[in-house]
Amino acid sequence: MRRVLANGLPILVLAVPLLAGGLQGPVRLHEKGGKVRPSLQDCVAILEPLDVPLPAPGPSRPVSIRTVGKQFHPRVSLATPGTEVAFPNLDHILHNVFSVTEGNRFDTGQYQPGDAPRVKVARPGLVKLYCNVHHQMNAFLWVVTTPFAQVLDGRTGLAFDQVPPGAYRLRLWHPEASERTWTVRIGEGVTRGAWDLDLSLPALEPHKNKFGRDYAPPQDERAY
Repeated sequence: MRRVLANGLPILVLAVPLLAGGLQGPVRLHEKGGKVRPSLQDCVAILEPLDVPLPAPGPSRPVSIRTVGKQFHPRVSLATPGTEVAFPNLDHILHNVFSVTEGNRFDTGQYQPGDAPRVKVARPGLVKLYCNVHHQMNAFLWVVTTPFAQVLDGRTGLAFDQVPPGAYRLRLWHPEASERTWTVRIGEGVTRGAWDLDLSLPALEPHKNKFGRDYAPPQDERAY
């Protein structure tokens, strides 16, 4: 059967037992000073089985990460190994998407407005995406091998259902927080909890261009 992830990606799922359970609860993002951020935008929850055999998912439906207003949309996406990822350029200027993430390195080269270069991701894990033309552009693609993964945009917490009973590793991540993990045991019915992340990292991670050098200062912001 198919399960649809939070960003609309269908992934093949193992038929689960009748006594399958679930995991639910609020997630809180704590900013510096203790204030709780009201939105879970860009926060990712991944539930990985520790002792439950699940079949490896095949490639998910192609993912589209658009370049609009010198930003990536969406900023955070999910995919499975072998998935094709497109980068439609909806701006009137050039872009050049690249990643230096080990196992998923690629470079689209500069491409024109209206073009949509495509790449395939292979290795599970977090793929960091940048533009070689615009230093302020960054995005993140989680390549997962579990059917239980969600981007929590528009939610107040996580909610996984139809989960086979067993032990799982829950991973929570946000671009401005170090990843945290918990071990949870899921049985029949809904297992509940509450989870917190501390936002202590800069909104834009310091990075070099695709050549490993500093970005040149822009001469004219309107022209690139």
